[in-house]
Amino acid sequence: MEKIKIHWISKEHSIVGNALGYNTHNKFMRKHCQKIMDFDDNADITLTITPADQFVPIPGKFNILFTMWEFLELPESYIKNLSKPDLIIVPSRFCKDLFKKYTDTPIEVCFEGVEAEKYPFHQRDNNGKFRFLWVGAPNPRKGYPLILEAVKWIEQMPNMELYIKTTVPKMSWIKTVTNAWKKRRSFWENPKTDNIKDVGFRKAWLTAFIRCIRRIPKPYYSDRIKTFGPHKNVFFDTRFLSFDDLVSLYNSANCFILPTFGEGWGLTLCEAMATGAPCIATPITGCADFFDETVGYPIDYTIQKQNLENYDLETDGYVPDTRSMIQQMINVAGNYKEALKRGKKAHHRISEKFTWERSANRLNEIIRTVKNVD
Repeated sequence: MEKIKIHWISKEHSIVGNALGYNTHNKFMRKHCQKIMDFDDNADITLTITPADQFVPIPGKFNILFTMWEFLELPESYIKNLSKPDLIIVPSRFCKDLFKKYTDTPIEVCFEGVEAEKYPFHQRDNNGKFRFLWVGAPNPRKGYPLILEAVKWIEQMPNMELYIKTTVPKMSWIKTVTNAWKKRRSFWENPKTDNIKDVGFRKAWLTAFIRCIRRIPKPYYSDRIKTFGPHKNVFFDTRFLSFDDLVSLYNSANCFILPTFGEGWGLTLCEAMATGAPCIATPITGCADFFDETVGYPIDYTIQKQNLENYDLETDGYVPDTRSMIQQMINVAGNYKEALKRGKKAHHRISEKFTWERSANRLNEIIRTVKNVD
C-alpha cells in the first residue's frame, strides 16, 4: 500500500501553541506518523496541530486542523476559524460534540496516548510516607487552586506528602518589576487616588510600588525543589525534567491527582495511569474517554459560570469539588490494596488502547478514508 504524502505544517511554522500538551502531541504524533507516511512539503494534504484561533490554511491544498478545547462553549476567535480547514480532527468525543455545534466542517476523533514501552507498569507499595502527586501548569484549569486547598490538609498529616510539579518561567526580577510598573502607569489617572498633588508624592509612589509587587508571579523561583509545612511534606518542584525523570516522578507517587476543570484530552492523567498509579481525577471532557470509576477515583463536580479573560468569554464549565477530592485522597490512602487493583486496570487500559502508535494509525486511516486513498 502506497504511503500518504503529507505536509506537516506544525514543524515548519512552529505554531503548535504555547501549551505543553500541543507540543507533546505534535512531537509524538509526528514521530510515529513518520513510519507510515511520507512527509513532503509539496504534498497536497497539510496537517497543522494548533489551537484553532492560530490556524492558517495553505491555499490550494487540503487543510487538516488538529485542535481541541476544554470548556462548554467556544470563544469567537475559535468559531471564526472553524470554516477554514477542510477537515477538523480532535482528540476526544467531547471535543467533537462541542465543535459540531459551531461548524459544518467534517470532524473526526483521533485519541492521544503514550509510548507504552516508556511507561511500563510500576509496582508500588505503601512503605514510608504516602505520596500524592500533581503535575501541571499553575492555573485554575488544571485544578491548582484545589491543590493549594489540599496543602492545608496534607500539612497536618506527617505520614503523607504532596508533590506539586509545575513550571515557573525564568525571569529577571528587575525586568519583571519594570514591566509591572509600566503597566501601572495609568495609576496616576486613577480616580480612586484623586490627584497626585492631593494624595502626596510619597503615598502615591508607595501605592504604585505595592501594586507592582503584587503583579510579580508567586512563588518567585524556578528550577528548584522547595519544601513547605511543619513536617516538610509539601514539595514544590519547578525544575525542567527529562522524559526519564518525569517517568520516575510518576513512579515515585502512591497516587496521582488531577482535579481538572477541563481537558482536550488529559495527557498527564493518561501518562500516570500507564504507570499503574492509582488516580484521582475529574471524569469530564477529554478524560471521560479513558478514565472512570473502574480504573480510578472520580471527583464530584458541578457546572458553573466561568470567565475566560484571555478569550473574552463567559461560559459554563465544570468545577471539581474540593471536599470530594480530599475524600477520595482519604479513600485511596485508607484502602490502598483496592486502589492498586484499579491502578493495574488503568495501566492495561492505556497500554492496550491509548498509545501514540495507535493514534498515528488512526490518523492515517482518517486521512485515507476522507481522501479515498487505497
